Amino acid sequence: MRKTVSKGGQREDPMILGEKEIRDGRGNRYTLRLDVDVHSAILNDGKVETSVVAIRHVDGGEDIELTALVRLESFERRLAIILPEQAPIYLDLESFEGLPAREDSEVGPHDDIEQGDAIDQAARDLLDAAGLDQAIETAIQSLPVPEPAFGCVIKAGISTTVGQMIRCHNRHRMIEQRRGRAWEIVKCLGINAPGMTIKAALRTLGCWLTFGYL
Repeated sequence: MRKTVSKGGQREDPMILGEKEIRDGRGNRYTLRLDVDVHSAILNDGKVETSVVAIRHVDGGEDIELTALVRLESFERRLAIILPEQAPIYLDLESFEGLPAREDSEVGPHDDIEQGDAIDQAARDLLDAAGLDQAIETAIQSLPVPEPAFGCVIKAGISTTVGQMIRCHNRHRMIEQRRGRAWEIVKCLGINAPGMTIKAALRTLGCWLTFGYL
């Protein structure tokens, strides 16, 4: 897991948003973990960086791990998806900003469900058009065990994280102070973390079912 440096020089772990272990139809165990780098968000000019970590557990051997970074550059109105040794994939957030955001001061993990389907579908369409599948396939081929089922795990985590980051951006994009906006977005991710983990796991299972891994 990557480390970040806080103001006092202490090294801090990213905050785990959620973690879920799932098995495919062949009994292979995977863990999907979603992290957010809290200190970097506050100190790094308002950018919020999350990690989508997919782990393939190997009985009697070393686990195989693939990490994708999803960085929200809210003031630049874009998202960056970064896979190992590849150029970032950028998504323009402007097309999502017209969707209504709830005005509640406190929100729960299911509060975005009305607009969630529209945002999630639009995000998946843009990710597909931007070549996410090919980028994931390239990353998987560099792994010691390049199993296609691995791609379902990492893609589910990325698409779920992208959708929620867009909703959090929409809710707090009117905050003018960079650190203040970043902190509210981090809190928004934390509040919605349980729903994100469940959604990513269900998307993984759906992908496995489509490709015959269940």
